[in-house]
Amino acid sequence: MPQRLQMPAPVENCCPMASDSHAAFPPTRWSIVLATREGGDSRAGEKALGELCRIYWQPIYSFARRRGASPADAEDLAQGFFIRLIEDDLFAKADASAGRLRSFLLGAFQRFQREEWRKSMAAKRGAGQSLISFDADDDPEAAFQAEDPSAESPERLFERQCARALLAAAMKRLASEQAAIGKDRAFALLRPLLSPSEDGDEGGTHEEIAAALGLTVEASRAAVYRLRKRFREILRETVADTLSHPTPEAIDEELMALRAALS
Repeated sequence: MPQRLQMPAPVENCCPMASDSHAAFPPTRWSIVLATREGGDSRAGEKALGELCRIYWQPIYSFARRRGASPADAEDLAQGFFIRLIEDDLFAKADASAGRLRSFLLGAFQRFQREEWRKSMAAKRGAGQSLISFDADDDPEAAFQAEDPSAESPERLFERQCARALLAAAMKRLASEQAAIGKDRAFALLRPLLSPSEDGDEGGTHEEIAAALGLTVEASRAAVYRLRKRFREILRETVADTLSHPTPEAIDEELMALRAALS
């Protein structure tokens, strides 16, 4: 079973939105989506919804598999759910006070499963429609098979998948930032030192990486420290995007819940 990304410890005041818990809530991906039902920017809402759907596609797929669906049916269910989420504006029924996007998605998907949608989903899938794209290298069934079969329940698996999806999204954003400033090679070498990679590759030692980058060991350790700090900042921002009211306290609470899901 591949090693999971480790949840970093909370960092105080590492996110700009944490400066004043009484200030107006900053816009998040979920709040942007919710705002479209009240006349908000539909284009921004569509983009935000697409980003959220890509993060939560795997957790929804794995939940369907644990509920007994075949790989093909689980893919149809996940794809059909997100298509309906977009086309029928299921967010119009969302209770913003619920706060957590993952809780809303799980409840909505469970209701969706109880309805007779399989024929229409199969027709849409067969017609080649695909509103939710994900990386070509992604294999939802392989990710599902890598999960611990002794997990207590499909709901427990969903929570763990959500935590891993948010960690992966934050790490992907950090990688993009490093590539944008021309440090993609250094990041590729230092990345395994931040936390265990999904494929179990622990990478080289500080000494080996420092030699490869032409750095001292102290400089290599300092670079890892800076990357870990930035990753924690990005993770808080990523978690905030799934909350309708991202106060510092709410973000900390959600991080604790995600950490518990991974334990």
